Amino acid sequence: MSVSKRPHRSPNRKLTDQDRSTILQLRGEGNGARPIQTELRLFGQTEFALATIHKVLTAANVKPLVKPWRSRVPHRYSRPIPGDRVQMDTMKIAPGVYQYTAVDDCSRFRVLGVHPRRNARNTLLFLDRVTEEMPFPIQRIQTDRRTEFFAEVCSVD
Repeated sequence: MSVSKRPHRSPNRKLTDQDRSTILQLRGEGNGARPIQTELRLFGQTEFALATIHKVLTAANVKPLVKPWRSRVPHRYSRPIPGDRVQMDTMKIAPGVYQYTAVDDCSRFRVLGVHPRRNARNTLLFLDRVTEEMPFPIQRIQTDRRTEFFAEVCSVD
């Protein structure tokens, strides 16, 4: 069996009893290791590693902080009137297959369409379908302003 080479005493030890009591006092205020380190650095003018602070807390048998998880009630975005805002978007499903989607923000009524290309012509065809199938008049359409939602109109005189 080998004998430990660890020193029995360390004369250059940084931690004093006052430091230990300060760390435990700050922990008693509900602080974790990092806030304790910051407090000591700012107000105590002493610098300790997180491992040192953790060792003091462990030696004193202080239980770790446990943050209770609050369940958040999700806040669902919706508009007050059906047809007030309809969101349109496109998505590539497979090579040569694009899905057009329109969803009303109030009723969540949805219209889907599939086209072989994502361009302005197919967008206008889908928009005609949306206005026919939605059971209410559409006030606004919101898009992500991609190129398929823009078309140049040429007037013939």
